[in-house]
Amino acid sequence: MATRSRAATDSRDGPLVLVLALAGLSLLTALYLLVTESSIRPAAGASLLAVGFAAFAAIDRLSRRRVLAALEAGWREHRPYVGFAAATFAIGILLGVLLYALGVDLLEFVLEALGEELVGDEELEPGGEPGTESSSIELTAGLFVVNNSGPFVLAILGAVSLGAFTLLIMVFNGVLIGNLGAGIGGLIGYGEFVALLVPHGVFELTALFIAAGIGFRLVHRFGQRLRGNRDSFLTKRYLYRTGLLACFGWLLLVLAAFVEAYLTIAIVEALFGI
Repeated sequence: MATRSRAATDSRDGPLVLVLALAGLSLLTALYLLVTESSIRPAAGASLLAVGFAAFAAIDRLSRRRVLAALEAGWREHRPYVGFAAATFAIGILLGVLLYALGVDLLEFVLEALGEELVGDEELEPGGEPGTESSSIELTAGLFVVNNSGPFVLAILGAVSLGAFTLLIMVFNGVLIGNLGAGIGGLIGYGEFVALLVPHGVFELTALFIAAGIGFRLVHRFGQRLRGNRDSFLTKRYLYRTGLLACFGWLLLVLAAFVEAYLTIAIVEALFGI
């Protein structure tokens, strides 16, 4: 009986430890940025992110809304679908590597697309000529948040296509990572490529898997409703716990943006001296 009670307590404390750990990591990032960046804005943004993670614990402790319990329930419900999303992403990686082995290198396509985007933005700069310092684009956390929030939202809304678009997003991102990994890894070293990807990828991909899992779960619930196995497609309790999970996933996406913009290169330089 004591063992069961201790296990139940550990289960309840799990989400609390997680959100506080992420809040602490965000705060440490803010302190690092306060020292290394000339502007205070990145540190302020990371501090707000820490507040966002800590808010889960604060609201849970200061109110009766049971936020952490609902968040954990949302995770348990969506975990199989998150796993399915990760599996489709892994299949995409294998397809990307296979395409590279067949002579299809997407690196040139990505560089060309980025070049067109930069040129387009440079033309909008008043008084700036393409290629000059005044027309360059600074890679900031905000830029990564904006770019990555699109796929995050679309992975959820892909449920409208009965999951087809969500599946396409996961496979496409996997193909891109697999193909670029095979190409870039051969140029700079696979260890370096992994170091460039993992620090922010562990948060960014988890966020994307959560979003896709929500999309796939919505499709499954809709199918259950059509078959008569479920009384309601959407309920207030389901929307509440799923909304919390989506918010948590998006905060992970923001954390990934800060790591990618300000920490990844420093980590690679520390590991490989490049």
